[in-house]
Amino acid sequence: MTETTPLIRVEGLTVEFPVRGSTVRAVDDVSFEVSRGEIVGLVGESASGKSTLGLSLLRMVPPPGEVRAHRMEFDGRDLSALTESQLRQIRGSEISLIVQDALATMNPVTTVLEQITQVVRDHEGVRSRRVLRERAVQALRDVQLPDVEMNLGRFPHELSGGMQQRVAIAQGLILGPKLIIADEPTTALDVTVQAEILALLKQIRDSGTSIVFVTHDLATVAEICDRVLVMYAGRIVESGTVAEVFAEPQHPYTQGLLASLLPLGGEPPERLEAIPGQPPRPDAWPSGCRFHPRCVLWKSKGEPHICRDEDPRPDESQPHWAACHFALEGAGS
Repeated sequence: MTETTPLIRVEGLTVEFPVRGSTVRAVDDVSFEVSRGEIVGLVGESASGKSTLGLSLLRMVPPPGEVRAHRMEFDGRDLSALTESQLRQIRGSEISLIVQDALATMNPVTTVLEQITQVVRDHEGVRSRRVLRERAVQALRDVQLPDVEMNLGRFPHELSGGMQQRVAIAQGLILGPKLIIADEPTTALDVTVQAEILALLKQIRDSGTSIVFVTHDLATVAEICDRVLVMYAGRIVESGTVAEVFAEPQHPYTQGLLASLLPLGGEPPERLEAIPGQPPRPDAWPSGCRFHPRCVLWKSKGEPHICRDEDPRPDESQPHWAACHFALEGAGS
């Protein structure tokens, strides 16, 4: 990390959607920071709010969703106060989004060359075909796209899923953004190409770019991230460095996620642990600690009322914290 001032500072972020006469919160009172040159992993099960949180930083939550925050600063600017025109200047050039479903974000009647160079024309005003082609070729080589010269003239449907994803990643990187929001960017790739892309993202981080890496894959978080935010039911339930969280997870949810991983060495267990039950729907979050109905620790302690009745509020000023009334009990187990 090259500077102490955070690139992103978010306080009290809430994302709501009106549904059948009521309001559903997909993200609820979330606060976090991302330092310059830092990769922060955002992990959790499906429907935990990870992707919605990422989109809210770009103010791209689809209507009628509403994003509110006490503070949402990017590089010293208040994102919530910017006009749509000002946001368009930031999107792609300073904050870039890389999504999982690359094909859904690409124009089906536009060649790879056009897909890649459109953002350069829009943000930098470059018109030289030679320069645009050189920029596209270099961006695609950076993401290890095979046969770059031949594939420049192809359309998205003519590429494999892995090649489509690499084109999407190249689009996100070509302008050298300060922040990359990477939402499951390597899911469609085979393990060899995935390793190459992760190595590329680490190189980008070393040049000072920050990355929010949204994933459900804790093994990838361990490989690439500096810090990790664990989300459950719209909230961050644990935050810390990757080393701290993996060595001594404080929240029972984090412990359950880690227990489901195969060990990297030694004898594998006869069976992997699994978190019982299913994540709650955003319109049916439990009272108190939202994880308590699935929590093994809560049940082992005789189902104390505090977990069901009181919302745990952690000390977020600490470098490693967890939103649990019994944080640290059973940690590291």
